[in-house]
Amino acid sequence: MNDINKILVFTATFNEADNIGKLIYDIFSFAPQVDVMVIDDNSPDGTGEILDKLATTYSRLSVVHRKGKLGLGTAHLQAMEYSVKNNYDALITMDADFSHHPKYLPQMLALLEKFDFVIGSRYVEGGGVGYGIIRIFISKTANILVRTLLSIKLKECTTSYRGFRKDLLVKILNNKIISTGYSFFFEMVYFVCTETKNVTEFPIYFADRTEGESKISKREIIYGVTTLFKLFIKRVTGYLPFD
Repeated sequence: MNDINKILVFTATFNEADNIGKLIYDIFSFAPQVDVMVIDDNSPDGTGEILDKLATTYSRLSVVHRKGKLGLGTAHLQAMEYSVKNNYDALITMDADFSHHPKYLPQMLALLEKFDFVIGSRYVEGGGVGYGIIRIFISKTANILVRTLLSIKLKECTTSYRGFRKDLLVKILNNKIISTGYSFFFEMVYFVCTETKNVTEFPIYFADRTEGESKISKREIIYGVTTLFKLFIKRVTGYLPFD
């Protein structure tokens, strides 16, 4: 495989004023060779303004401001398209709330030298989760459903700490993508596994956020279940329902 030289790390923000400065510092501390792109959805807490100031310090940081909350999935899709358009060898995506610690970036980059797709996993040996038993149950159940209905071999399907090589991104973007919110993440894993078998996962500790509030809503959960069954029907029949 070709070497990974030009790398983009991406995260999306909405009300992450308490986290974003340290996150950007840590990303460049652990992976000084990468470029970083952040999309902010007009955070009312001033996250966007903080990012603009950080961009004057970090020449490798670029900031995109959107007019409002347009969906986490659409932000990630925009980053994927940007990565391909600007000829990055690889794209790494992560959360902005320190659930995904930047200390794992060197390991992610090393694995991307060998694999088309890499995901940081809470559910392989050595991984862990820092929140309560109810949320763990919901998360594990969601991953079991996704793996079973979509015939995915990976144990982790829903977290967004993941890396893509460019050739795989190009293939994924040729698919019809139906998600805009959190279900985007398991939809992408589904497309990854239909395009390549050269995938791997490695253990991470997924910490619960210490600052700010979780943003997943009941509406997102319902939408995610609907999306999952649409993709299941597509896998079985080859056709996307209600298209």
